[in-house]
Amino acid sequence: MPAVNGHVADLVAQVAAEVAARLASTKKSKKRSEAAKALKASHKGNVTMKWIPFMSSFVLEKMCSLIKTGVRTDKGFKEVHLTAVVKALFEHCGIDVSSTQVYNHLGKWRQRWLTIIGLRDVSGAQWCDDTKCIILEGEHYYGHVAVSMLCLPH
Repeated sequence: MPAVNGHVADLVAQVAAEVAARLASTKKSKKRSEAAKALKASHKGNVTMKWIPFMSSFVLEKMCSLIKTGVRTDKGFKEVHLTAVVKALFEHCGIDVSSTQVYNHLGKWRQRWLTIIGLRDVSGAQWCDDTKCIILEGEHYYGHVAVSMLCLPH
C-alpha cells in the first residue's frame, strides 16, 4: 500500500504544480492586458502613459537591485542601466516602454521623495506608525499650507 500512497502524493504534487503554473500565467496575462491598455492610451495623441502600480513597483525594484550590485548613482542613471530595466519590464509583462519613459517615471518618484523629506523636516512633524504617514499638528499644517499656497504661480 505505501507505493499507492507515494503515487497519490506524486499525483497531488503534480496537480498542485500545474494549478500554480496556470494561476501564475493567468495573473501575468491579466497584468499584460492592463499594461497593454495603459500603453495604448499613451499612443493616442499626446496622452501621457499611465503607469500601473505593478509596473511602477517592478521598475523601482529593478533600480534598487541595480544599486545593490554597486552601480554608482551619484550623477544619475546611465542609459545602459535604464535600457536594462526597460528590457526586464518587457520580459516581465510584455510592455515596450522607452528609457525616456522610465527616466521620467523615476523623476516623478524623486519628486515624491523630496516632498516627503520636506514634510518630515517641517517643525512639529511626527511619524504615525499606525497609518504610516507624516502628521502635522494643526498650526504647523495651516502654516505649511499657507506657505505652499503663496508659492503657487498665480
